[in-house]
Amino acid sequence: MTTEKKQTTHYALLWSQSQCALHIEPIEDMLVENRQAFADDRRMDYVPIAFGSEEHCREVAEQVRPTLRERQERKSNPQ
Repeated sequence: MTTEKKQTTHYALLWSQSQCALHIEPIEDMLVENRQAFADDRRMDYVPIAFGSEEHCREVAEQVRPTLRERQERKSNPQ
């Protein structure tokens, strides 16, 4: 009898300060990009701010969106 192990994909919620944006992608994809950036000796704009299921990352994104909107408004309307 063989048992198949279900592979679970884990995700990262990434934040870009320069773009004031969020992005969700599988952690494996993020690490491939990060390793390539290391090999190319270049900076990465996106910073991971949460890890977990895709649903969890979406929930965290919803929680931080008001902060992003506020920052965007401040940039658009400097005093």
